Amino acid sequence: MSNLIQRDRRPLDQIGEDPDPRFTFANERTFLAWARTALALIAGGLVAAQVLHAHFGGWRVIVALPAILLGALVAAASYLRWRANERSMRLGKPVDPSPLTKMLTVGIAILAVLSVALVVIAALTK
Repeated sequence: MSNLIQRDRRPLDQIGEDPDPRFTFANERTFLAWARTALALIAGGLVAAQVLHAHFGGWRVIVALPAILLGALVAAASYLRWRANERSMRLGKPVDPSPLTKMLTVGIAILAVLSVALVVIAALTK
């Protein structure tokens, strides 16, 4: 986590030495996987907002908005993570464990609980 916020604002190509391209490509693939996850969360939130509109009115925000916000948070954090990993590799330092996995796990668990609550409410109000 300490690598995520750096005071050195130089472009990455001016820091340290070029790492093995395989590691750079792996770092990029990981970033792209997080970006896809962020897009899926945002799209899922938008779909929830539309699908739940007919049944729950304003309550749809309970599922839609957290999903969209979590997607935005994952997108921003994944870029910071990619940059920190690239910097670490260029400086020959170890890569810190990712906080994204815990953040995403907790966020999805919360979304699941909210979704179950809305499904139960819908079933009881029929």
